[in-house]
Amino acid sequence: MLATGNVYERRGKWFARLTIGTKKRQSFMLETCKDERSAVTRQAILAELAAKLRKCGRDDIAPDIIKRAAVRDGKALNEVRKAVDMIASGQVVQKNLTPTIEQIGKRWTSGELADLYPDRVKRRRSAKTNRYVLDKYVYPMVGDVAIDKFTLDHAEAVMRSLPPKLSPNSRRSVAQLVYRICSLAVLPLRHIAVHPLPRGFVPRYQAGKAKGWLYPDEDAMLLGCTQVPLEWRLFYGFLHREGMRRSEALNTTWSDIDLDLGVIVLDVNKTDEPRAWALSPGVVAALRAWREHCAARGVRVSGDAPVFVYDEGSQKGQRLTTSDTAGRFRGHLELAGIRRPELFARTETRMRIRLHDTRATFVTLALANGRTEAWVQDRTGHKSSDMINRYRRAARTAAELGLDVCRPLHEAIPELAPRSPERTRTKEKATERAPRSRRGAPVSVEIQPRSAGLATPGQDGQNFSPRELASRSPANIVQSC
Repeated sequence: MLATGNVYERRGKWFARLTIGTKKRQSFMLETCKDERSAVTRQAILAELAAKLRKCGRDDIAPDIIKRAAVRDGKALNEVRKAVDMIASGQVVQKNLTPTIEQIGKRWTSGELADLYPDRVKRRRSAKTNRYVLDKYVYPMVGDVAIDKFTLDHAEAVMRSLPPKLSPNSRRSVAQLVYRICSLAVLPLRHIAVHPLPRGFVPRYQAGKAKGWLYPDEDAMLLGCTQVPLEWRLFYGFLHREGMRRSEALNTTWSDIDLDLGVIVLDVNKTDEPRAWALSPGVVAALRAWREHCAARGVRVSGDAPVFVYDEGSQKGQRLTTSDTAGRFRGHLELAGIRRPELFARTETRMRIRLHDTRATFVTLALANGRTEAWVQDRTGHKSSDMINRYRRAARTAAELGLDVCRPLHEAIPELAPRSPERTRTKEKATERAPRSRRGAPVSVEIQPRSAGLATPGQDGQNFSPRELASRSPANIVQSC
């Protein structure tokens, strides 16, 4: 009996679901079908092809053939059906010994080439994303083209087929993947002698839309808002002060941090280049308080236990989730009363602020307060000066506005702040004498004696560089003796 399967629609696209051999049911996108009637017709054709391949014992090649038949139409579809008839009738079909674009791409994204040629091919953490892009945009167009037959015309056909709404840099990423597959075919696979695409095939990177970043007083408003869960405020504050990537911070464990020395060691990261640096004193103090807080609530705080975990509820002690971090971040900003329009505007020239833009906050304020490019790169992991230079204009604006670095993390979060009565009274007196900020909230400015000699300018909110001291009015400085 012929298994017809069924069709369904998702986000304006039609899909066919049917059983291939004895395996589970698989879904195939029907790229050329625009309505249910055409989708049902194509579903019947796919079911017929699957039945013929099953009958002749060729379930091993059925998924690839069904996938090609699902996205083709007219003459191209008829060619697939003829090929299946030839296989089913037992006719000898000459096998092309040269692999196709899809075969090389799958060997690369699966990690097989990294195992065979470790000196030539690196195992990439972006393999899952690369597979998705290739499956969606490249394989349906040129996946079955043998690499020795692949030309610039094929590559240009892939680029012309990309959706108009795709951003320039997303189009560039697709071009990079096509170019990379061809490069692998030259070396180390040596299927072809000359790269089929010119050097200028991959478009140049475009700066893209303007992105947002937080002012120091906005950071203080966010971290001081107790309506925002404590674990998320700690996470945001950590990113603003240390500049790590979201994924790197979420994967940080207590064994990666030495709170006695105040050092973090990041051996596993996106760029595969281990790095380590000294955490700011305020971050170290906040993490100590957070560790004590978690331990008191029965959460494991040693070894490979994650640092940033949920503080309460059914997920208590579990690593923070990565789903919809941008929407959650904007929601927490609004909850804290932050309403600056450019943070939430989405236009042709500007993006709404995302969690990833915490790095922009870190880099902008660090450069504005005299930090060197090397100091910034040690923390962010940027590999080129070009990436850092994108923040210099915003950093100049921050310097002209006289914006300082963010307050020490342990003082910005009320639950993690020191509780000694003497320090509380001192802080209240300093608040009474302090000027008011741009937003009308009292700001306390403290300067620690330089006799300690170890603090570097701009490391914490209570240390100032000579340039900053010269620019500040004596009336606005509360000096401790």
